[in-house]
Amino acid sequence: MQIHILPNNNYTKPILSSCSIGSASPHMGLCQSNYPDLSSDLQQMKDSSTLSDVYNVLPHFADLSTYMIQQVIQFSKEIPAFRALTIEDQISLLKGSTMEVSNIQFNRDFNVETKMWQCGKIRFSIDDGAIAGFQQLYLEPLQKFHLSLRQLNLDQAEYVLLEALILFSPDRPGIMERKVIDEIQEKLAITLKCYIDDHHPLPEGRFLYPKLLSLLAELRTLNEENTRQILHIQDVSSDAMTPLMKEILC
Repeated sequence: MQIHILPNNNYTKPILSSCSIGSASPHMGLCQSNYPDLSSDLQQMKDSSTLSDVYNVLPHFADLSTYMIQQVIQFSKEIPAFRALTIEDQISLLKGSTMEVSNIQFNRDFNVETKMWQCGKIRFSIDDGAIAGFQQLYLEPLQKFHLSLRQLNLDQAEYVLLEALILFSPDRPGIMERKVIDEIQEKLAITLKCYIDDHHPLPEGRFLYPKLLSLLAELRTLNEENTRQILHIQDVSSDAMTPLMKEILC
């Protein structure tokens, strides 16, 4: 992702060029032709009441999570500033941010009316998450987060900037070049703020940026709870995580 600093009459305004936005995020959401089809398996689990049947759905959710992780890795590798970091810092950023970034990507597929994630004919609800073993302590705040974010009606550029802002978090464990990453994140934050100011005039855009920052704080908490619950499910069923998930979460 290239950040261009262009002079303006009153201030220096960082913006993303249209070509940068296009190259930084090749997907509008996670609904792709090779998206894992879980619909029949989920319906079967809904009709079942036994613990063994419930945990049979876990491999399918693990495949879905792995696909989402792969999308985040692809997104990251297309950002020059990310590729310029040491491999150790790249790994630390991915381990810390992948689940948060994937939630931002998945938000594009959230239907405000049904409160479900809709990918063509496939729909996911928090009930499906409960079937897989996740607790309401995590699922209900997750749904609330996606509803709040989706209602802000962000455009593609704002989603991309938000994903990059999360990715370049200098407080992730194991980061070595914190100052470099902090400077990148600061530029992204300024870019996002200026973009919002330009595309959401007052009074509409007055509180949009603070709302996004508040939602990012909520997402950090959700990420921690998601990891805790996945590791708990993994203790019950060895099929809960794929090797790639283990690399990211453990």
